[in-house]
Amino acid sequence: MPPHIKIGNRRIDEEGPTYIIAEIGINHNGDESMAHNLVDKAAEAGADAVKFQKRHLEALYHPDLLEHPEHYEQYFQYMIPLLKRVELSEEAMSRLRDHARAVEIDFICTPFDINSASFLACIETDAFKIASADLTNIPLIEHVATFHKPMILSTGMSTWEEIDHSASLLSDLNAEFALLHCRSVYPVWPREVNLRMINQLKRYNVPVGYSGHELGITVSLVASSMGACIIEKHFTLDRNQEGPDHKVSLEPYEFKRLVRDIRIADQATGKKKRFLLRGEVLNRELFGKSLVAASKIKKGDIITRDKITVRGPGKGISPLHLEKLAGKKALRNINEGDFFTEEDIGTASLRKRTFKFQGQWGLIARFSDYESMLQYNPKIMEFHLAEKDFQLPFSIKEPLSMGLVVHAPEYMGEKLLDLCSNHEDTRQASVELAVKSVTLTSEISKFFKGRPKVIVHPGAMSINQKLDSARLAANLSRSIIDIRRLTSDFDIELLLENLPPYPWYFGGQWKGNYFMDAEEIAAFCKEHGIRICYDLSHSALYCNAKEKDLADEIKTLLPFTSHLHLADGYGLDGEGVQFGEGDIDLDNILPLFKGFQGTWVPEIWRGHLNQGQGFLQALTFLEKYLD
Repeated sequence: MPPHIKIGNRRIDEEGPTYIIAEIGINHNGDESMAHNLVDKAAEAGADAVKFQKRHLEALYHPDLLEHPEHYEQYFQYMIPLLKRVELSEEAMSRLRDHARAVEIDFICTPFDINSASFLACIETDAFKIASADLTNIPLIEHVATFHKPMILSTGMSTWEEIDHSASLLSDLNAEFALLHCRSVYPVWPREVNLRMINQLKRYNVPVGYSGHELGITVSLVASSMGACIIEKHFTLDRNQEGPDHKVSLEPYEFKRLVRDIRIADQATGKKKRFLLRGEVLNRELFGKSLVAASKIKKGDIITRDKITVRGPGKGISPLHLEKLAGKKALRNINEGDFFTEEDIGTASLRKRTFKFQGQWGLIARFSDYESMLQYNPKIMEFHLAEKDFQLPFSIKEPLSMGLVVHAPEYMGEKLLDLCSNHEDTRQASVELAVKSVTLTSEISKFFKGRPKVIVHPGAMSINQKLDSARLAANLSRSIIDIRRLTSDFDIELLLENLPPYPWYFGGQWKGNYFMDAEEIAAFCKEHGIRICYDLSHSALYCNAKEKDLADEIKTLLPFTSHLHLADGYGLDGEGVQFGEGDIDLDNILPLFKGFQGTWVPEIWRGHLNQGQGFLQALTFLEKYLD
């Protein structure tokens, strides 16, 4: 787990979203109303935090310097009157703290002296910032550390020896802190920024960020993509105002662009863990190659190189295993053109297992391969339909002692099934396909036990546009009413499935617009008296995208859940992956389903291949949580 700190409700580390601080500093010019406006504009731009500065001038400077700056160098003659003019009162600072809470943005402040630090602790600032000039101010650092709040230290104008000393001190004090690479000149030119220092600062095993004094947004954006998990950038309403920091500050529209581009960079940077995208998995199977029998092989024969060829699609074992396969003794009769399997190279480990789950567990199958799943004695069978399956005969020699779940097709030719569609012809065609699925389910239910269930995707997907959720909900309501009217003679339970934020269809990535959030799903279920198929990986991806708590989503939706799809997930679109290969906190999440009274299946992507090896691996993993 990477080093982290927590500010407010945000965990900050290099694998999470960049924490973006709008450094207001003294750019309010001593005007409290302007300071409030800056907080509002920072929140609107998407910043995670605002940062101010607090000084107790009498504690900082000699009385003669404060009273007679004209006796001193020119810089003091300029800065001392300015600092007097722009210093906000403690009452004003307290009101700003409350206002930041009201607009849901973190409040951070830099104390330049011990008195100011004590005041900021009293108003419960979310974190303390230590300016570059105070990196060696040991009494101030020790004092701030006593408040047990997160600390962010800039390292501008500091030597390695000084950084070592302060970092070691804070570690000895068990302080929660981060370091920012910084160049303490205004402005700093790109050739002088030296962003490679970001990785050098990671030697202290704390989060590292960048405090930018350059012009524009490019350098800060690059810093974020190079591993800075905190970006601090000066913020102003008008760069032409009087004051030392305005000229290196971003105006609201520029800061909004910075936030937008960093969020894109966050997604592109990803994590160190390598994984395949859902679209890559699809293309891997479609365009990939497999080891295939070049001729008929009898059980007991040696599988020689001349009996092996390579063909598509990628449904068998990879050509990478050619050397493992050649020379093996055939464990079964293999016809010309058959795919070689994991069993043929001796790596298949799960075969003919039985499971003793308390709940109504099952497996996913197609009409063409369900018989291979019967050997594991599931309590239910879930069939995933494709459009052409309606043309296939389905016959069973004798009734099966298991329940039936049918998942309606997701495609209608070159369109998606979309019960939420704003296009009436698409909505009606989707209703017709859902009704067709219910009719087929009713016909084959005579071979199964109990009341069958039919799962339908609500739809609401788009490619390049955001759709109005209220209108989508209204369309879905009409569709549910239509389906119920047209299937009233059939004794089935209709279920809607919660959806992922960025699914893959037709070889491309789409955007979800509705039926993802737990509260909106629960509201729809209450209104229509309908239950859902809850897909764990879909929900996890949505929570990742919206920074929601997955456990809370599950607790909200379980009372409305009749059927479960269980799988791991990663990032924003990695759905249906094997348990342990995603980023769901399985030890805390899976126990929430213990005692679930409905039906459930492991929905591992391509888990049905090789006689359900992926499903069996998932079931073996789930035994310690759901048995």
